[in-house]
Amino acid sequence: MGIALFSFGLDSGVHGQPGRRLRTSPDVFVDPLRYGPGGIYAKIPARDEFGRDQLAMFRAWNQNPLANHEANLRALRPILAKVVRKAQADNPGLRFVIGSGRRDRKQQRMAVAWGWSMTRASSHRSGKAVDLWPLDQTGQIIFDPDVQNRIADALEQAASELGVSLRWGGHFHGYKHMDRSHFELVSP
Repeated sequence: MGIALFSFGLDSGVHGQPGRRLRTSPDVFVDPLRYGPGGIYAKIPARDEFGRDQLAMFRAWNQNPLANHEANLRALRPILAKVVRKAQADNPGLRFVIGSGRRDRKQQRMAVAWGWSMTRASSHRSGKAVDLWPLDQTGQIIFDPDVQNRIADALEQAASELGVSLRWGGHFHGYKHMDRSHFELVSP
């Protein structure tokens, strides 16, 4: 089975063409225009804890997470991209998308306004951080803590083998729900 890597970045646009299906692995094709109900965001609750339309927020964040993966990886610091690629290659049954990679100032302000980040001086601004969101077997995003812990184990193993120091948001204290999706490079 092939490796399926996907992206989910703020600078994303819709790159798919109507009726065109993207190959995400040797045996899986996805219609890039099927997002929202029944698509990649189908298992995300419609409303967040503040009653906001969370599906609209995810769609505004990135309408097409599949088509933008390589661009989002290239925008990261090369060593961080290498860790993400190695974790995916070493764990082919563990599927995830880049929920957020490098962000510009406007994107970071949006993340703070939505409560998705606590600071405007995020490591995402320099490409030193990435948020990885798990996918289930149907290719839908799920925020399952057990799967997020498996992703963390995979990233930590890959980073260790590459001699890279990473900090996982699952170890953060004081942030709501920790930040299980977040990984950032640690400066030596």
